[in-house]
Amino acid sequence: MEYKIAADGALLRVQVWGREAQQPPTQVCDAMLAECNRLGLKRILVELTQKVALSGVNQFHLVDRLPSIGVTPQHRVALVHHTPGFYEANDMIDIVATNRGLNVKNFRDVESALAWLG
Repeated sequence: MEYKIAADGALLRVQVWGREAQQPPTQVCDAMLAECNRLGLKRILVELTQKVALSGVNQFHLVDRLPSIGVTPQHRVALVHHTPGFYEANDMIDIVATNRGLNVKNFRDVESALAWLG
């Protein structure tokens, strides 16, 4: 798995590609939050091109861990899935985030994600 993180104005852009395993990308989340804290940013656009969708259980664990690394309700994290079928396969993320009071949401395209991020 590879990733790039870069600031784009008041937005942090994260690109992740090539994940081939079920394991949640915790190192990407850690690096993303560290960069947000360093730059004082709260809006994050994550573009994903993956080979394997996370299972529902791993989606749960990924979102459930976010507050422990510093994600708060003030953060807005938009996840854009470029791999066909992965938007639908990641619906547990939206459910768990809503239940935890976090603003983490899946999107089919960058334009919709940017509109939600504001």
